[in-house]
Amino acid sequence: MKTVVVGVCGSVAAVRVPELVRELSRRNFTVQCAMSEAAKGIIHPNVLEWASQSPVITGLSGMVEHVQLLGVGGKADLLLICPATSNTISKIACGIDDTAITTMAATALGSGKKVIIVPAMHISMYDNVFVKENIQKLKKAGVIFVGPKLEGTKAKIADETDIVKAVEKAAKHGKK
Repeated sequence: MKTVVVGVCGSVAAVRVPELVRELSRRNFTVQCAMSEAAKGIIHPNVLEWASQSPVITGLSGMVEHVQLLGVGGKADLLLICPATSNTISKIACGIDDTAITTMAATALGSGKKVIIVPAMHISMYDNVFVKENIQKLKKAGVIFVGPKLEGTKAKIADETDIVKAVEKAAKHGKK
């Protein structure tokens, strides 16, 4: 059974993550969720604990969760950041790891583990030249992007089916 860490950021699209986590579980993935502070303002950690059947990481501690999960030899196979905000995408691209999610991304990238990012934000943020540059920078580093779906003034979260397919494909192919 493969293990995926699902990092949830503070986009309103976070409300769709519990169903995604349940679907990954149905497909025989062990899911460990982590949440940013902003995500906790949108959905409660208890919902993701129910969906994943695992305690949710809401901050890093002396247990060095990021290393245990995504470090070299860590028990997780990949990191899925869903939904990803422009803030988180840009921090990861610039090597800033000042949150649980960005530290997990830095650890996964440094360990050669697959990272999948699913953006969701207002179109004005997605079309920001610096965010676009950061997305390209991450793609060049091997980060997989799924979506977004561009609709009106929104860069919406990708369809659950597309996200699950990307996770299954990445899990089959192991390290980047």
